Amino acid sequence: MSRMLLGLAALTLLAACGVKGDLARPDPLWNRDEAIRRECEQQIARNQHVDPRCTRYQTGVTPAPATTTP
Repeated sequence: MSRMLLGLAALTLLAACGVKGDLARPDPLWNRDEAIRRECEQQIARNQHVDPRCTRYQTGVTPAPATTTP
């Protein structure tokens, strides 16, 4: 009986674990720019919340390349 109660208590505590809300989607491994552009166009066409990566496709401005220090 005590094992069953201990198991139920453990399951209850584990059920509360996890990330709340939407998960961040990683960038694609292949054809990254094309895939991001296609996904952004679909989000805009569906009038959905637009991913922050889509700003350069909305305005038509490409961001400046990142500078690295030697």
